[in-house]
Order: sequence, then C-alpha cells, then structure tokens
Amino acid sequence: MDAGSQTWPPPAPSPPPFSSRLRASPSPHRRRRRHSKKQHKPLPAQPPPTPAPQGADFSALPPELVHRALAALCASDVAAASRACRAWRDALRPLREAAALHAYGRRVKHGPVAGAAARGVGGGGRMETERQRALGLFRRAARLGSAAAMVDAGLMCWEEGRREEAVEYYRSAAELGHPVGMCNLGVSYLEADPPKAEQAIRWFYPSASVGNARAQYNLGLCLQNGKGSKRNQKESAKWYLRAAEGGNVRAMYNISLCYSYGEGLAQDPVRAKRWLQLAADCGHKKALYECGIKLCAAGDKVKSLTYLELATRRGETAAAHMRDVILESLSAANTQLALSDADKWKPRALHPRR
Repeated sequence: MDAGSQTWPPPAPSPPPFSSRLRASPSPHRRRRRHSKKQHKPLPAQPPPTPAPQGADFSALPPELVHRALAALCASDVAAASRACRAWRDALRPLREAAALHAYGRRVKHGPVAGAAARGVGGGGRMETERQRALGLFRRAARLGSAAAMVDAGLMCWEEGRREEAVEYYRSAAELGHPVGMCNLGVSYLEADPPKAEQAIRWFYPSASVGNARAQYNLGLCLQNGKGSKRNQKESAKWYLRAAEGGNVRAMYNISLCYSYGEGLAQDPVRAKRWLQLAADCGHKKALYECGIKLCAAGDKVKSLTYLELATRRGETAAAHMRDVILESLSAANTQLALSDADKWKPRALHPRR
C-alpha cells in the first residue's frame, strides 16, 4: 500500500521498553508554593537533661544491718545473698558458718543413734550424749546469729524443762522475724503461769500472717475462746481454714465443726464431711471416732470397727465402748478383717507449712 492511499494517522512512537525514570507531565493546575516571608521564632532553650538515677548501692549498707535483716533466712538464701557483692559476702560470713553448724547439729540430733533409740536399740546414755552435743552445736550457731538455731536450741531446752532459757531463745528468734520462733514464743506465753494471752496473740498474728500453720491454728483457737482478744467466731473460722489448708490436722477437725454447725462460716455438710475425713485420714483421734460412728450408722460395721479401734489406740476413751459393742455383733472373720486393717493402717503424710 502506498502513502497516498493511507487513511489513518501514523502510530505514535512507543516508549523505551526499560525506562529507569518515570516522567510525569506537568499539570496545569499545579500550585506553586509561596515562600512565607514570616520569620520563625527560635525555640526556647531547653534545660540540659537530668541524668538517670542510678540503682541503690546495697554494698554501702552497714554490715550489722545486713546480718540482722537476713538472720531468719534459710542456708540457701543466705548463700545466694552472699553472692550479691563483696560487702555482703563479708557481712554474712558468720551466718554461713552458723548455717553449717546448725545443719551438723540437726544431723547429730536425728542421726542413727536417735533412730536406734526410737526403735529401742542401744543405750540411753549414748543418746543423751548425742543430744547434748547437738544442743552445743545449736548454741554455737545461735551465738553467730542463726534464728533457726535459736529455735532448735529453745526447743531442746523446753523439752529438758529449762523453760526460761527456752523462752529467751524463742524471743531472740522472734525478734529477728523467724515465723516458728514467733509461734513458739506465743505458745510459751499461753502455757505460762498465769497465762499471758494478750502477749501470745501479739506474736501469733505476725507468724500466722506469713503462713505458719501452727500459729494460724493457735490464733483461731484464741479468737474462738476469747483469749487475749474479744471472741470472734468469724475471724476464728478464717484462721482455722487457712491452717487446715496449710496441713494442720487439728485445724482440719475444727473447720469441719465450723462447716457442720455454721459457726463463723455458712453451713456446708459436704465440706464438713470432707474435712472430717481428711482429719481422720491424718490420724486425728476425735475425727477417727466420729467417722467410725457415721460408718456404723450407715451400716458398714467392719470399717466402723477399724476406725473405732484406731481411735481407741490413740487414746479416745469414748471410742472404746462403741468398739466393744460392735465387736459383739460381728463374726470372728469380720472382726479379724477389721483389726487386720487397723494394724496395716498408716496416717496420711502431709507437709504442713512452718
């Protein structure tokens, strides 16, 4: 076809296939920026930034304060604190030595000689020698500031009848914040002649607040009976429940009574039965007796005889009569089965909070 017969315009030239820049056509509506003739005011001068506060320098604390503040800790915590800095390592050296003496004293007190004496093997003279040796180690550790050693020394003095010396050890441990020392000091005030219930309550509260189950039980008992404080059944049930949850067997029985009769808590037969059974499984003699009575009423005389026999062996005099009544109504085979179960029975092992 020649150029004269062409009836359409020639094609526009195509852009290059690989363009590195995109060129936009100028828009006729594009506004030009107007440069402002206003002069910007200079910003006010800012104060220099304050340096960030640095962490507290615990190494500057007085060694006596560090020693006293950590005297109630266990050996592993003292060892961990000794690695904080050189100053603490030097300040806690007596406590580390006291922890070693205390641990050695406990091994002597509860060692093979004590185990043989508990089984009726060996002489009592050697056992007494080992006890005095352990007490000497506890006293050395107590002089170095170990609150746990003060508690153990006080306990041994209490067992030997030297109660005034025991109270002094308990007081020293309590003033350092040891929970068992505070609880034992409170118990010693309750057993004083005359009893000093108000001072006992004063030491039970801080010990119970940090989780000591025995102090929680004793505090609940004081509040229930109005010793050292006004009678408060609701507050008493609260501390019984905490002590029971912490593994105190007496508190388990008492909280079962609270739930059973609605004293301080809403009446709840299901929880009352649960706590009573747990107290019986742990060997509480009254709980064993009451569980035996309930089983007898339910018709299970064999198991009832087992519980009543266990309660009688633990000194519950009321269980002996009921046991004899059931013995007369059972066959020889069932009686032998119940007594065999009582011989094989072991209390449930718990680890109460200290």
